[in-house]
Amino acid sequence: MKRLLSTALLVSLALAACSDASEETTTPPEPVKSVELTFRTWDEASIPAYEESFDAFTAANPSITVTIETIDEDEYWQRLESDLDAGTAADVFWLNPANVADHARDDEIVTIETVRSDWEEHLVDLFTVDDDLRAVPQMWNSVALYYNRDLYSEVDTRVENLTWGTEEDTLLDTARQLTLDAEGRTAGSDDFDQDSIVQYGFSPDPDLTTAFVPFLVQAGGQFQAEDGTFTFASEAGELSTQYLVDLVNTATVSPELVEDDDAQDLFRDGNLVLYQSDSDSLATIAAEADFDWAIAPIVGGPDGKISVLDGVAAAGYAGSDHPDEVLLLLEWLGTAQGQDPLAANGIAFPAALRAQDTYVNYWAKEGVDVSVFIESSSNSVTISSHNLDIHSALETIQSSYRDMLRGDLSVDEGLSEAQQAGNAALR
Repeated sequence: MKRLLSTALLVSLALAACSDASEETTTPPEPVKSVELTFRTWDEASIPAYEESFDAFTAANPSITVTIETIDEDEYWQRLESDLDAGTAADVFWLNPANVADHARDDEIVTIETVRSDWEEHLVDLFTVDDDLRAVPQMWNSVALYYNRDLYSEVDTRVENLTWGTEEDTLLDTARQLTLDAEGRTAGSDDFDQDSIVQYGFSPDPDLTTAFVPFLVQAGGQFQAEDGTFTFASEAGELSTQYLVDLVNTATVSPELVEDDDAQDLFRDGNLVLYQSDSDSLATIAAEADFDWAIAPIVGGPDGKISVLDGVAAAGYAGSDHPDEVLLLLEWLGTAQGQDPLAANGIAFPAALRAQDTYVNYWAKEGVDVSVFIESSSNSVTISSHNLDIHSALETIQSSYRDMLRGDLSVDEGLSEAQQAGNAALR
């Protein structure tokens, strides 16, 4: 009896164990939550590259998808402010150095805890506020000189030797030789008709990064002091700015520009020989210029060839409903693998140094040597926030600079007013 009872007990226990095991193995796992993040940029040309990058990200993180939205740059910052105020900002969005401090101080963007050693160092500095990195560097640009090879072929001065403000000012003489009126007469000749110019010799973009600041620092001046306040109203500032103003209004070898893209349009159409701009202009010129062109070093000044380096980073919205997924996406965007599509599509120099050869090789296959931009970046300055909100200040200075270029404001008065207004706008 005892043996039968023991046997029955063993059978009962075995059945119970099987029952428990069966219940454990048949309990369905909790479904993985699907998350959709939004990523915002102002550059439509970057969308295919980011789509490629995000496809790879989703392949590694199947529960997370990324939707890209584009806002035109003219509306981007106002829209960003209103969306942040409403709590509806994109999960990750593009940011430039002028705006990072403001959003960091208001705790609207996350802190980037890991700083990669293979990022462009200047970009890391540009997006660091109070010793904390507040956005993931994405791409950088520097300034160089695009030139029309066909139209420049008769000039004796080598294009890489063009300088201004020195005893041998080769830029002005060369620009005069290249500026033509409707009858083919060169600027500076007695019968030159400045009201019928069909070809200009030289022009930079009418902004701070491609002309105003490079010429200023090449003359020995400073755009900002160590505390971030503006200090360009100086003897060097008057020398450099007056030179640029005189190119337009006295020598008439540079055009009067109204819109941001006017100089680029003139160059693309074959009506401008020397065009000083940054690497952001490269893709448009390559796609639309139907003549033989190349890139040379930036025009040099009394203190040599000094450029400006600028860039873009990706910021994470601190109010996102998906903070963990935002951090995962930001981590991906900082890797060479995440940035490689930007380089492979020729969009921009990636911040990840290991991906930069991809960008160089892309343009080499297109017959364009972009190494001059790398050389330019090695001797450059930056326009930094210095922990200040400088966006509105830069807009004020830019407006005054254009007034001076048009001759609507004298240089000494314009620089003084611009510096005072710019410093007053700092927050």
